[in-house]
Amino acid sequence: MPENTMHPSQVSMEHIEKLDVLLKDIDLEIAHSMSYVRRAHQVSFSELKNKFSGINTETLQRYMQPSYEGQRPIHVVAAYSWSMMVPMTAFYYGLKLREYYRGMEETSIEALIRIGKLPLNQFNSVIDIITRLFGETDLHEFLAFREALENDEAYRGVDYDELFPPKVLDLEAFGEDYYRSMAINIKKFRIENGVPQELMAKVLGISDYQYQVLENEKKPVAFSVAIGFRGKLGFQLSSHASFTSEMTTYPQFHHLRIAQHVRDTLIVEALRRLTPAQKKLVSQILTSMSEFYI
Repeated sequence: MPENTMHPSQVSMEHIEKLDVLLKDIDLEIAHSMSYVRRAHQVSFSELKNKFSGINTETLQRYMQPSYEGQRPIHVVAAYSWSMMVPMTAFYYGLKLREYYRGMEETSIEALIRIGKLPLNQFNSVIDIITRLFGETDLHEFLAFREALENDEAYRGVDYDELFPPKVLDLEAFGEDYYRSMAINIKKFRIENGVPQELMAKVLGISDYQYQVLENEKKPVAFSVAIGFRGKLGFQLSSHASFTSEMTTYPQFHHLRIAQHVRDTLIVEALRRLTPAQKKLVSQILTSMSEFYI
């Protein structure tokens, strides 16, 4: 992940302009990514219909169609990622964001799409397979990296196998919970880092008025998925899991985000140390293993 080399209050207009260019087709590219994830997990639209309430299948289908010119709400994409058990990082597939992320080439993205379905023991087995390919230096560095990552207080005690989505996810209740938590935490982030509201709005690509609405925890309003990507890249955040910490209806989603951050950071760091040929073979192993849980 990119290093957080600047203070959030010091984001430059040049950096914001780069985001504007990088993310100008975000909704189109998210449509491709959502469709790709659905096919990778072999989920039909009729099966998808049974995973959610509070939205009709036709609307979900439109979100996956590149020809649909409307925005894809971030809470819908977040809920969709939960139903498929893929981290938001997996939606970088097809996006022009890989230059921001170390190791995020095709094989790594494919791995991120596949690992979410694996129970903890199976995921650890994959990591064990990969680390057996390391030389002594890589092994020592990776084990130290993993220990530091997994010793995070927020991650300790999280049971990944208890974080799978409910059989039917109520998108209306999820959206209210999601935007309320986002409002609380975005305001907290802004105040703690001394970021002016005007700068927050520019980084997120919304008007000053829309930003004020975004911070209003008492009146949840849907926003485009673009604000999530813009916030993470604009402020160079290694993770945006903290923004779901105030979810009370679906608190397990926040714990999942923490676990996913650890899991996808580990797999990307592990794959980074392999040769292209080794990465391809590991990706094939992951694909085969994930088939048991699709």
